[in-house]
Amino acid sequence: MKLLFRFLSFLKSIWFNFRYLPFAKAVKLPLLVSYDTEFKCYRGGRIELPDAVRFGMIHIGFHEVTVATKTRTTIRVWGYLKFNGTAFIGRSTRLYVGKEARLVLGDDFKVSASSAIMCCQNIEFGKNIQFSWDCLVMDSDTHSIVYEDGRESQTDKPVKFGDDIWIGCRCTILKGSNIPSNCVIGANTTITGQKFEENSIIAGTPPCVIKKIKGWKL
Repeated sequence: MKLLFRFLSFLKSIWFNFRYLPFAKAVKLPLLVSYDTEFKCYRGGRIELPDAVRFGMIHIGFHEVTVATKTRTTIRVWGYLKFNGTAFIGRSTRLYVGKEARLVLGDDFKVSASSAIMCCQNIEFGKNIQFSWDCLVMDSDTHSIVYEDGRESQTDKPVKFGDDIWIGCRCTILKGSNIPSNCVIGANTTITGQKFEENSIIAGTPPCVIKKIKGWKL
């Protein structure tokens, strides 16, 4: 069965590359897509890769962890999705890029499995980003709140990540968040736009810098 799945994934990868990429890039098969990945780029949507591409630089839907669900990987693009280099998007992950929205994935972008990124305005990741599983990133509430004086809350605010960031399992990053470079976000942390320092471990409720670090590694 594994050989069959690999064969089906290879066929789907060929179809996907030639369906969504310019011919000069498609022939190099930079995108390897699992056979059961649901990947749709709607009218007006756009997918962009670096000028220099190579075989298999982006893997989508292959990796899973024991805690991950068995649902398929789902990517839907109405706006603009840009890969700035290598990427590894694990099984059961969902990426949604809304109309006129912009999602940028930096070089060496990794999601273990079973996470979701919902982009309605602008989400940008620097290089060397590592997600654990069951994480959520949103730049929108998808609704507004009407206060007693009649004012409405702002629905969307951009989210930005620096470079070299590790995001622990079951973290939630909400609209307006700005995560500086060389940080670790502890498991089950919710970020809601607070200001933080570089070279830090961020955790707690509410989240705060609990320790300064030189770096992290797998």
